[in-house]
Amino acid sequence: MTRSMDVVKVKELCKDKENLVFFVVTLAVVTAMPQKLDEPIPILKQSSNISPEGAYEYSYETGNGIAADETGVLHKAANPEDGSVVVAEGRYSWTAPDGKLYSVTYKADENGFQVFGDHIPKK
Repeated sequence: MTRSMDVVKVKELCKDKENLVFFVVTLAVVTAMPQKLDEPIPILKQSSNISPEGAYEYSYETGNGIAADETGVLHKAANPEDGSVVVAEGRYSWTAPDGKLYSVTYKADENGFQVFGDHIPKK
C-alpha cells in the first residue's frame, strides 16, 4: 500500500468514528430527555392541627385520587418505664391505574404498627 492509500483509509475510519460518536451522543441525549412532562397534581384539600398537649391531626386529598388522614394522641404507656407513647390511627387510599380504589387503615401504638385493608393478605 502506498502512503496516500493509508491516509485515505485513516480519514474514512475517522469519519466512521465521528459518525458513531455523533450517533451515540444523540441517542444518549434523546433517551435522557423527559418523554412526557407530567402536570403537577393539585392538592384539593389539606388541613393540620397540633395541640400543645401532643395530640395532632392532619388530612389531605389530591387531584389524582390520593387521600390520607391521621390522628395522634399522647397516652401513658402500659409499662410505666416507657412514659408516654403516641397512639396514631389513620387511613390512606389511592386509585390504581386499573381504576380500582385501594384503602388502608392503620393503628400504631406501644404494640406496634397494625395495618388493615381488603388487598392486604391475612395471617
